[in-house]
Amino acid sequence: MKTGHPLVSVLFITYKRIDFLEHALRAFRQNTDYPNLEVVIADDGSGGEIQRRIQMLPADVFALAPKNSGLGGNNNNGLRHCAGRYVLMIQDDWRCQGPPDYLSNAIAVLEANPQVGIINFAGGNHPPDLSQPLRGSSEPCYVTPTPVVSNKEEFLYSDQPHLQSRSALEFMGDYYEDRSIGRAEIDYSERWERQNRFLTAVFPNYYMRVFNNEGEDPTMSFRHQELGSRVDRALLPIANLLRENCQPLFKLGRASVRSAVALIEKMRPAR
Repeated sequence: MKTGHPLVSVLFITYKRIDFLEHALRAFRQNTDYPNLEVVIADDGSGGEIQRRIQMLPADVFALAPKNSGLGGNNNNGLRHCAGRYVLMIQDDWRCQGPPDYLSNAIAVLEANPQVGIINFAGGNHPPDLSQPLRGSSEPCYVTPTPVVSNKEEFLYSDQPHLQSRSALEFMGDYYEDRSIGRAEIDYSERWERQNRFLTAVFPNYYMRVFNNEGEDPTMSFRHQELGSRVDRALLPIANLLRENCQPLFKLGRASVRSAVALIEKMRPAR
């Protein structure tokens, strides 16, 4: 370990998008100057040909699943291979644009503020609390105590590019392993929302600037096409009405719908 620079594991999550992965890895290395990195690639059973290409990439550790298990299983497999005190999680369609010292500044904040568990670089545009500045970096960073208010349910956690401490990862435990991408992400999001041990933070000047999404049309993404996402969109007007006027009924309805969708999804292949 380099003095003053704890090991950061950079976990690339991928599935059948080798071209995106190659671009994401190249952009990350070109635009990140942090000196103590471990690059880990977790592939969710993309098959022999793609995995052979993955093994030719400039990474330190390869977590290559023999079969597809879904996003939660791929995340867990990748995290088991990470040795760093901190983990920067990046899905394969996000390209790093810098500035080169963004990661050094973020690690400095986490080192100085162990109560912070996650720093988001993308995801929901949650309002920073300007009365809660975080020490450690000359680049301003603030606690984001509440999710942004919008016409959909928002969470402080997002599986888009974020930096998480090992302490927070161990406290949270594994991702839910399910055939549904959305189920795995929402489960982790809801657990993060319920916990009160760790805070979430953001650098306002880094939000949606350090990383740029260059994936497919969002309407063609894996999650957007899932049954759960289609049901959520169809029921959104009713869900918003219940959330505003009757929280108990909203929660009961949400749980019932998700249970029904989960039963149906079990009959389908993983993403």
